[in-house]
Amino acid sequence: MSDAYFEYNGKKSIDFGLRIQNALSIVIPEQDIELMEVPGKDGDLAFDKKRLKGVIKSFPCTLDVPTGMTVDLVAKQISEWLRTDVGWNKLVFSGYEGYEYEALCYETFDIEETLRTRGRTVINFRLKPYKFKIGSNNLIVLTNGQILTNPEKRNAKPLIKVTGTGNITLKNNGTDWLILTSVDGYITIDSAQMSIHKDGLQQFQKMNANLKPLFPVLTPGNNIITWTGTVTKVEITPRWEAVV
Repeated sequence: MSDAYFEYNGKKSIDFGLRIQNALSIVIPEQDIELMEVPGKDGDLAFDKKRLKGVIKSFPCTLDVPTGMTVDLVAKQISEWLRTDVGWNKLVFSGYEGYEYEALCYETFDIEETLRTRGRTVINFRLKPYKFKIGSNNLIVLTNGQILTNPEKRNAKPLIKVTGTGNITLKNNGTDWLILTSVDGYITIDSAQMSIHKDGLQQFQKMNANLKPLFPVLTPGNNIITWTGTVTKVEITPRWEAVV
């Protein structure tokens, strides 16, 4: 584990002399369930919100100061790296090859202080409760009837761009999957964000709202995507995902 590293926001921890220790935390996403007390009923009622909560992943690290640098300077650089973009960024850990996470780093002041005074620290990341298969964010230009194989056990929420005109129907394994009306040029459907838009404008009125699920998902295993209508191109970013 001495060569283990994490890569965040395009930079690796080893580039700063950070060495990950063996005591890595194991995180399991928790189901978001609300417990409610109801008069006249014993115990609690459980209301399942149909979502997983975010999790914390901790990286205990020691600092090997690179030649020609000082502890203060390296600690400052590390703090600046982790707080440059305070938002969700890609996180890759060498111990879990093949997957990438959506992560948010915080507590950067404490990181800088503990590195300066102790030469070690714990870097905490807030993770979304799922991880993506590396490569699953690559765009695929489909041919009519192409098979997309979801290698995970969880439904994927793809990003779909349909280029064409008029009324268009996409099917998955022979079942209506996405029905669009009056397409003019192109339209983008983001199942993860539950949005349908063109040029930044919402286009919900052009999507059939009676399909279930409302937004297309790619189920585990084979998904045979076909379409009818005047279609020039169908592009999909599959986003294969697994629970962290």
